[in-house]
Amino acid sequence: MPVLATLLLAAPAGATSIAQRDSAEARLVHRINHVRANHGLNPFRMVRPLRRAATRHSNSMARIGYFRHELRYNGTWKSFGTWIRWYWPGAGYTSWSAGENLAWGAPGLSVRKTVSLWMHSPGHRANLLNKSWNRIGVSIVYATEPLGIFKDFSSATIVTADFGSRSK
Repeated sequence: MPVLATLLLAAPAGATSIAQRDSAEARLVHRINHVRANHGLNPFRMVRPLRRAATRHSNSMARIGYFRHELRYNGTWKSFGTWIRWYWPGAGYTSWSAGENLAWGAPGLSVRKTVSLWMHSPGHRANLLNKSWNRIGVSIVYATEPLGIFKDFSSATIVTADFGSRSK
């Protein structure tokens, strides 16, 4: 008679779980564009390359437990100017620029609070109101049982907004 064994796999205690907050991402872009309109600026248009960049960065920060503009890649830190080129501007563009805003809160961070924090910080405000940038990619992740700098909290919300422009 054959013996049937069942193997149950579970995440180890203390393992980080990451969930993407897609609906909040759309609200964040809407809120940012509302602020831009109030300042007489054109809205940002969401584009896939910058969204992929923002998603990679948010997930990396959540998975490893850091908060900085550099990206941890294969055990080394890559500067924003280096890693953003993996996504932006793409082939065939002769000039381009990019910037990034980050935020985090524990356990959560609302869209309204994120934009308010950025508008009260000179560098972040400058990014939101940059007249030459017209594209955006955003990512919001919710991490439970986070590691690193987030480890003192049961959960953390990490927000990345990447901005840019490009021309041929």
